[in-house]
Amino acid sequence: MPDLSFDAVICGGGNKALMLAMYLAKYGGMSVAIFERRHEIGGGLATEETAAPGFRGNTHANILLPWYYAPLYRDFPEFWEYGGQMDQYLVSDGAIFRNNNTCLAIYSEKDDPTQERTAREIARFSEKDADMWLRLWKLWQSDEFQAVTLDPLLNPHEWQIAPEFLNRQVEVYPKILEAGINPDSLFLAASPKRIIQEYFESPEVQYCILRFVVSAVTNPDDVQNGPAGLGMAATLPTIAYARGGTHQIAHACHQLLVQMGCKFFTHAEVAKAIIENGTCTGIRLVDGTEIKARKFVVSAGLSAAQLCFDLIGRDIIGPAIARRVDNLSTRNVGNLMWYTYALNEAPKYTAASFNPDINYCEWLGLTNEANIDHISIECNYARMGMFPPKEHYNPVVWCHSLADPAYAPPGKHVAQSEMQGPRATDLSEKDWLRVKHEYGDDMLQIWRSFAPNMTDINVIGVDTNSPYDNLRLKNLAPHGNFAGIDKTHWQNGPNRPTPELANHRTPIQNLYCTGGYWHVGGNASTEAAYNCYKIIATDFGLGKPWEEAGKEEPESLVEWTRKTTQMMRDCFKTPGGYGA
Repeated sequence: MPDLSFDAVICGGGNKALMLAMYLAKYGGMSVAIFERRHEIGGGLATEETAAPGFRGNTHANILLPWYYAPLYRDFPEFWEYGGQMDQYLVSDGAIFRNNNTCLAIYSEKDDPTQERTAREIARFSEKDADMWLRLWKLWQSDEFQAVTLDPLLNPHEWQIAPEFLNRQVEVYPKILEAGINPDSLFLAASPKRIIQEYFESPEVQYCILRFVVSAVTNPDDVQNGPAGLGMAATLPTIAYARGGTHQIAHACHQLLVQMGCKFFTHAEVAKAIIENGTCTGIRLVDGTEIKARKFVVSAGLSAAQLCFDLIGRDIIGPAIARRVDNLSTRNVGNLMWYTYALNEAPKYTAASFNPDINYCEWLGLTNEANIDHISIECNYARMGMFPPKEHYNPVVWCHSLADPAYAPPGKHVAQSEMQGPRATDLSEKDWLRVKHEYGDDMLQIWRSFAPNMTDINVIGVDTNSPYDNLRLKNLAPHGNFAGIDKTHWQNGPNRPTPELANHRTPIQNLYCTGGYWHVGGNASTEAAYNCYKIIATDFGLGKPWEEAGKEEPESLVEWTRKTTQMMRDCFKTPGGYGA
């Protein structure tokens, strides 16, 4: 006899689990239980006092985008009020080029909605690129393009072959041509690097775009990812962060779920799915406790390997899927050195003499020169399990306390950095303990060459977070890739993690799956949870909010993506001193 029973049993307590549970409880009318191995829920929605007491750093997800929670803002009106809030800096993206002490600032959509201010900065390097930027932004802002952008993000893959999805792509084609973009065979086959070189002539603009491509877990040299790279260019003004720390998103989900009766079990590691006659009827915990699922079980915090080999079993999943899961790649991009620095004062860049606003940039690339080959070289070294020579370091840095004082004690600041590193399995434990401290020293030395005030006296403490440290989240084991697996063309979209699992069903009846190993990948958004709910709701006849009056898609998703930016403007004024 099982120890407990629920309609829906969810394995894992990360952001996908929480957001899926919200839909199952409210729109599915189900009793839901979440079982999490760790001591708290949230997974990659993690904010900790690590570098020093009182200094809060996000140890995983840092970037948010306005579409991330569009369905939640629409379907759960309290989500924003309960802490599911995001905001943007004055400058959302940019880069400093040390060889000539220049910089490029991409202003945020919140503060530069027309992108004319950004275009003026781009024009300092290329008038042609400034014109292209405005045309790309006009395309991005159109209802038609927003719809075809959100379609593949917030719908299961099997839905996307329906005529209405294809018709929207056809309808937007003239607007793409009007923007000066020709989606011909080269465009569809090229890498992000090749596409960006096609449409932008300035190395400075090229660098800013491609540095963000890497942060989006995409290798700039991967073929057939070029269209995504150009799409990421239009994303730069929309880069945002979580107010109060990314873990606040988990708190907002938790508050809603408690009110809806969801049950949470921490220190509760799932060992096996209970499978009877090809149907999943519950789970067994490591301690032997059995939980009955009256309707279904969802693997929402496990890796593809944990799902197939631990939860189900290699003998049951079958050799074809097992072989594909065994061969999932993890070496390309996403093994990150993610450091946090407690500071007496925020970094002050010498390039501020070129544009003082660069001191208030969220996603700021630091590079010796505007040469995109540096990015390729860094990624190639990482693939070999090595750090590049220092002249090819391409870190990106940010300082959330500039925009949100909740991140640091009064008068102090907390900054963070990101750069590609080896996989956790590329080095021994002994080597990691040595290398990650050596890298920290190197990183501060390089940072100081851009911001002279980043001295030892300014630095109060450092948290040395590496792919090896990412293993504290078991689903990132054994390699520590923050997205779980690479986002190569054959591991993306309908192929992520494999075609057999990509639509959130497994070969086992009533066992579903989602998480960072599913499309879009290891980010903090709702897409993998929302798409999984759409599949379950279809299979079980549950409530479908997207069919309610006023919530029809894609129109409502476009509307709420735009409302998100407006909520930032209404709730959080740009702090005094920005641009002064």
